[in-house]
Parts: sequence; structure tokens; C-alpha cells
Amino acid sequence: MNNKPIFSHYCDLNRASDELLPSMLAELKDNGVRNLVFLDTWITRLLKEPEFIGTLKYHLRNDFNFFDMHAPYGEAYDLACMSKGRREELVKDHIRALGYAADLGCKTYTIHIGAYYSVFFHTPNDVLRPLAVRTLEKLIPAAEKYGIILAVENAFERSNTPEEVMYYVNYFNHPNVKCCFDNGHALIMTDYPGKSGYDNYMTEEVWSNQMKFFNNAFEMMAPAMVTCHLHDNSGFSDQHLLPGLGTEKWDILTGKLRNAAPALLSIQSEASVLGKGHSIRHSVEMYRKLFPDLL
Repeated sequence: MNNKPIFSHYCDLNRASDELLPSMLAELKDNGVRNLVFLDTWITRLLKEPEFIGTLKYHLRNDFNFFDMHAPYGEAYDLACMSKGRREELVKDHIRALGYAADLGCKTYTIHIGAYYSVFFHTPNDVLRPLAVRTLEKLIPAAEKYGIILAVENAFERSNTPEEVMYYVNYFNHPNVKCCFDNGHALIMTDYPGKSGYDNYMTEEVWSNQMKFFNNAFEMMAPAMVTCHLHDNSGFSDQHLLPGLGTEKWDILTGKLRNAAPALLSIQSEASVLGKGHSIRHSVEMYRKLFPDLL
């Protein structure tokens, strides 16, 4: 890293009611948090309820900054959505979201290629790629206009491998199309001698008994990595645990982030806090131990 990245806290505040949101935000502020990730659930709601921006701005006041936004995702929002009746509106929704991101001061917009058709219909990547390319082609002008980087995220399905992420980065070779490295997703796709324990969903539904591993996901994505999601898991499922509660080798990963990701602009926590019954204080402290100079 040439300069220190921004550390953005993800907290699953969508689990709190609108009435409890001010208290949750107060807890974050009291524990030294100033940078928040603008949640995908917030922007999804905002696209349907424009008045929600007033509620958020009132609660947030001037106490928090936003550097990163996670795009809406799922079948109706993914880059490779195959629904002909949805694709035009999908693009419009993402462009609207990019406008909100710009208003909030965001610089990265993490977006999913999509897993729905890959997993449930076993649609091959060569069918999905042209759809994702066309979506990105329509989003790039808006990203340029608003000065926001589209950060394509890796996951653990055939359509979302690090290899697929870098396909789009290399295809466009554009300053506004980069990637978001999700270490928890990469951990699931890391192999080692004797590793076993995947459930049937992963082996049969997701990979049709032909799992492919990517032990060098970080190295593949590092040159184009502008942001990252950090959380822990057992190595078999996407648990979004706090650092130290899973199998990630944090000393190695933090070293790589500091020394081998030259384009890194931000680091995002992405462990579930409210959903796992953790205190906000404990969550902040766990990440502060990893990056004491950033928090």
C-alpha cells in the first residue's frame, strides 16, 4: 500500500428496527467508529423508498463518513441476471444507486456477478459472461461520471471465482472496473491436505461434484484490488465470523494487505455483529487489533 487505506466498518444494522437504529449508531460512535459501509440492504430499500434517505441522514447527522457502498445483489440485481424483463430496470437501479453513492461520498461500489443461475440451473459461465459484460458496459459511464470504482467481488460459486472476477477486470482494462477481495469467500475455496467437511449443497448444488479450488486467490486479485471484505469461517461455509473465530491466518493476510495490494483504497470489516450476538465494542476491538494504525 502506497498510502494508508480507509477502514470502513460493516455492521448488520439492517437487523435493527428504525427505532433502534439511532442507539446502534450511537454505540458505533462511542466505540470510535467514524467510517461505515453503506449497506446493500439500505440502498435496496432506498431504491424502493426514496424518503428513507431523509431518515438515514437524520440519524447519521455528521457523525459518520461513507467510503464504500455494497450494491444490491441477488437474482434481480446481479450483473449476470438472465431475466429479460428485469435487465433494463436493473441497470437503471444500479445507476441510481451510484448517484446516491456519490452524494454520500463513496469511492467504491462492490458488486456481484451472480450465482443464482449458476447454482440452481447450472448455467455455464460462457452464457453468463456476455450478460455481465453488457451490464458493466452500461454502468461504466455512470461510474466515470460519479468518480466511483465498480469493485467486482469474488465468492465461492463457479460464476464468482477469482478467475471469473479477473476476467471482467482484464476484459475492460478500465480504471473504474476493479475488484473487491472477500477473504472469507476465498477461504472456502482454499484447499489443503485432508480438508473435508463440505455439505451437499456446496459439493452437489454449487459445484456438481466438480469443485475447483483457488489457493492463490489473493495473488490473482491483488493487482486490481481496491477494497476487501474481512471476516472468518471454518473453511467450509460463509459464516461471517469475527477474526480469530475461524481458520483464517490473520497475520499472513494482514501482511499481504499491507505489502502486496498496491491499489488498495479501503478495508471493510464484514463479520456479522448483531446476527451473532456480539457487542459492537467487541467487534471493533477485534478489528482494531489487526489494524491498530487504521482504527
